Amino acid sequence: MRELPEKPSAHREDAILRAARDNRLAPITWMEVTSKKNNRTVVLFVSADALRLGDEHASVRVTVSARTTQRIADALGCVLPTTKICDLIWEQAAVKLAPCIQSPDKAMGYTSRMIQHHDRVEKARAGRPGLIENVGKHWVLTNRLASKRDASANYGWYDHRAPYLSGKHRVWQPLGLAHNLDHVDYSQVVRLVQQCCLVDGEERDLKEVLVDRELSPLVSNEGPLKFTRLPGVKLDA
Repeated sequence: MRELPEKPSAHREDAILRAARDNRLAPITWMEVTSKKNNRTVVLFVSADALRLGDEHASVRVTVSARTTQRIADALGCVLPTTKICDLIWEQAAVKLAPCIQSPDKAMGYTSRMIQHHDRVEKARAGRPGLIENVGKHWVLTNRLASKRDASANYGWYDHRAPYLSGKHRVWQPLGLAHNLDHVDYSQVVRLVQQCCLVDGEERDLKEVLVDRELSPLVSNEGPLKFTRLPGVKLDA
């Protein structure tokens, strides 16, 4: 973290991506999240926390762009969540925190603000184990990106005092497409979902479930997705 430049840049994004690819990560604990509908059941395996660079002894939750988040997900064989999956994580979280909101300004993408946000989340978490939310806002998959491939979509920050109603939850960040693929700020963490899931007890590929007409409502608020990764991000060679 000390080696990262203070200001957001392609260099900082590449450094974080390299660290993730080189497995310089705190161990990821995968937690089951269950969705049931019409006598069908999907069990997802989601990261218990946001992605943290470091090791089991010391680590920091990193904030990166949607582009880098997708590339990290690709490298780790994972999928980005949908708003439905985010809702399931919130509903089934063992540790629920109030959003750690900072003032929006020109410095909110700085590395020091990333670390400050991490420290505030850690203080609120107080060492409690298990599936945790809110750890930040999330880059998500949505069909609304089909016609806006230079944009990204974010969502999250659950709070009963929040001004926006999304389904049955109040959030500070409803599904939004205000940012491009390279936007970064302290709040945008990396939440990952394993590509392998269980459908009625049998192993399935989550990407297949996301596009399936019958099964997609278990993992998507929009029905079948038109794509299973951010369409504006090229696959790395």
